[in-house]
Amino acid sequence: MKRLLILFIVFATQVAFTQNERIAALGNPTIALKDFDLDLNLYDFGNNYAWLIEDHTFDVLYIRPKINFQSGDYRRFYDAEKNSIYSLSFDGTKILKDGAFRGYVIYEIENRKNVNRALSRYPYNGIPFRMTDTTTGDFLYNGPRVGFQYSFIPLKNFYLGFDLNYQIVDGLKNIYSRAKSLWRNIDGSINLAYKFSNDFVVGGKLTMLDNKESIEAKSEDLFDAEIFNYRGDTFAFRRRSQTVEQTYREKLNRYDLAAIISPLENLNIGLKGNYLNSNLKTQFPYGTLKEYEEGHTVFEDYGTALKVHYSPIRNLLFGFEGGFDNYSSWSRVSETALMIWKWNIQTISIGSGISYKFNSFPLISIFEIKSGIVKSDSSKYIDNYFSNYKEPFYSLTFGFEFEILTKAFLRAGYSFNKLGFDVVRGSKDVKSNSISAGFGLYNFNSLQIDFYISYSIQSNSISQKNKFLNSQLNLKIFNY
Repeated sequence: MKRLLILFIVFATQVAFTQNERIAALGNPTIALKDFDLDLNLYDFGNNYAWLIEDHTFDVLYIRPKINFQSGDYRRFYDAEKNSIYSLSFDGTKILKDGAFRGYVIYEIENRKNVNRALSRYPYNGIPFRMTDTTTGDFLYNGPRVGFQYSFIPLKNFYLGFDLNYQIVDGLKNIYSRAKSLWRNIDGSINLAYKFSNDFVVGGKLTMLDNKESIEAKSEDLFDAEIFNYRGDTFAFRRRSQTVEQTYREKLNRYDLAAIISPLENLNIGLKGNYLNSNLKTQFPYGTLKEYEEGHTVFEDYGTALKVHYSPIRNLLFGFEGGFDNYSSWSRVSETALMIWKWNIQTISIGSGISYKFNSFPLISIFEIKSGIVKSDSSKYIDNYFSNYKEPFYSLTFGFEFEILTKAFLRAGYSFNKLGFDVVRGSKDVKSNSISAGFGLYNFNSLQIDFYISYSIQSNSISQKNKFLNSQLNLKIFNY
């Protein structure tokens, strides 16, 4: 379900606003690699911005152009045939006299080719209410995202941090019904941390989010726009007017706790847990001053995670991680309080990995393996459709980094993933193969360069395939 992807975008990538090029070039290992963005601390592991002042200790500016392409026939009814994203970001950190400040701005252009009927930006967002027309056309989205983080120490061993993010995206469908989409998101958090000792720190975080998407279909000729408001996959009511509007409005609260423990000099343990609750309302204008609430959806998410790093000898790192997540939601028609959809997804995962930096020649190698179970239960009462799955998944990752010259690195990676059941697109036996490569040049006084490119193929049990091509360059400027 696309809802899981939205949660990942909002929370899991708030620390690294764009992909880390070194990690991506190595096949995206996450368990046993030592990296600036993967350190086992409150900032990288716990997403706690109060720890920014400890994690970022120097001034740096990142300039990142990025390109993503996706195409294929492994898609759902409302998915685009092709998707391309172009973005440019500026992400800078300044060490201040009394704290640390990080700010960023990203401008993104997304072109979705041949979108079938869907008018909302995320038609598969875990709710049964969607707005469609009768045409297939291109959707162009573009807009900026800006934000900042600030961290300081008001009392001894007590850390305080804040962050605020704002994003606005304009969308336009290039043919009748010439639908316009305005997607706006505001989220921020309050972060606390306390260092009992160098070997034991804890942190807490409260995140609040307000998301709104307004859709307007307006005919440019003398005819009315004809729009269908779906409840579920089968039933819809038709609306015809010169202008037809609909709004999705979501408000969310999330609570996080995390702790980092180091019982031994070469052993680090991270623990974290979260709880999330959000309410999403589907509305359209009623009269001139108020809106009619068509549907109401509630989301709930809670989970825990454990991560361990153990380095028995120099240059050797063992990693272990485990996690549990529970996602659930229910939707009802507001006027009748009639429940029309209820779903639940649970994931249990474990993983381990090893990385080693050779002494005889300048090579770092990484190997990781993950496995787990996904359990999903969906009851679409309005469509009289019920499904229940409990399927395994696993992944393998290999990566290599070779220093060909002093502070000049070549990187390569490969990853394989298999899902017994894909909860996002609803297919069985989904396989994904991905290869990646990149380089890093660090032998300049105030400039570093990183680059990666990756290519992936995803297929399901009926031989449908998707292809992905991603590339990103990073210019790191110091002492700016």
